[in-house]
Amino acid sequence: MATSLSSVQNASKIILFARQLFYLKSCSHTAFKLQPCFFQVSPMSQYSPIFLDPIIDKDELKKELPENDLRRHRPLKAPTTDCSISPLFYDPTVQKFTNIMMKSGNKERVRLIMRKLFENLKHMQIARWNKATTLEEKSAIECDPVVLFKTAIDNCKPLLLTQRIVKGGIAYRVPVCARPKEQTFRAMKWIIDSCRDKERRIPMEEKLTLELMDAYNHQGKAMRKKQEVHKICESNRAYAHLR
Repeated sequence: MATSLSSVQNASKIILFARQLFYLKSCSHTAFKLQPCFFQVSPMSQYSPIFLDPIIDKDELKKELPENDLRRHRPLKAPTTDCSISPLFYDPTVQKFTNIMMKSGNKERVRLIMRKLFENLKHMQIARWNKATTLEEKSAIECDPVVLFKTAIDNCKPLLLTQRIVKGGIAYRVPVCARPKEQTFRAMKWIIDSCRDKERRIPMEEKLTLELMDAYNHQGKAMRKKQEVHKICESNRAYAHLR
């Protein structure tokens, strides 16, 4: 009886020793695979929720804050690097268009193109305004390049888009309502792609000028792309119940 008890104890010790060896081996195996940890901190993440967005517009800075405004009692975030001294780039629509058109992080090149683009729009409309003879014709000509830019983008925004939905192993293109952000992105992307598809010898600012003026007048390649998307949605309206 004593012999059997000692053999059981020895067996349990051997099993425990084997488990310890396996644990040490696994730990040593994983230790060689350890990699240094890298943490990517998103911009402005160092601020707590009590921080508010800064005031960038100069006209807003001149105004007096109301008594119940939270900006009187709460701290503000530091302005981002996108905030330029020029009031042209305070507009979020212009900044978004600049970021979409940017390639390989060369934002300074895109900003130069945008400045020349707005100069071309201004010169073109001023020339038309000088050629107008009556007061009604002059009042109908828009000379603000930012207004022309925004109106052209608004004209290219699609109201409907198609979404791929699989039912019973078959993929359908179902028309859905486009979100506001998706509308703006598609309109800007179509304008930029239509300019890049043109002849490369022509400067980008000149191609953008012509394309934006066509979009302002409900013409051009970007407008045709919007109409094609709407036609596809119209042809697939029978699948609208699948969304």
